[in-house]
Amino acid sequence: MKFHLYECTIQRHNHTARAYVVAPTQDSAWLTVLEHEEALGLEHEDLTLERIDDVIDDELRPGLDDLLESAPVGFASFADRWIAHIAPVQQLKLYRTIDDKGGNVFAIAPNADIAAAVFTKELGIRPGEAKLLLISDGMADLPDQMVCNLPRLLEFGPIGTAVFDSDERRWSVF
Repeated sequence: MKFHLYECTIQRHNHTARAYVVAPTQDSAWLTVLEHEEALGLEHEDLTLERIDDVIDDELRPGLDDLLESAPVGFASFADRWIAHIAPVQQLKLYRTIDDKGGNVFAIAPNADIAAAVFTKELGIRPGEAKLLLISDGMADLPDQMVCNLPRLLEFGPIGTAVFDSDERRWSVF
């Protein structure tokens, strides 16, 4: 069965969140979002849902056909290609590892396995190359002034490498 990709805009009392849902029907996408909200105790003022797989730009198409053919019903995000989030109720986390120069590298992912894939790409680890990645909780010891927009990114992603811009006091994900 081929699914569809829906964009969900969630208006909360202090911000707007955007999520992408893979589902066979709009009703199924609605239920996925509502169950997620209820399971995490989140509140919203308004939800809108729009099917976008049939109108998405070419630069955002990599991996979309595979996602719609084989992904489970649930959330997805775009990071060079479309990635299905594993858990039915996602709780994205910030992960941290150290690069060859001793600097912090951060990733937003639903679990450490996905974070390892993000780190492998970011650190340029080639297939077959062995490298020990020490992955830890990225929020541990994170100074308060670096939290900024991080809670919003951890709501629905996207999954990928997270970089903090100290001048703009905000996180970006690539």
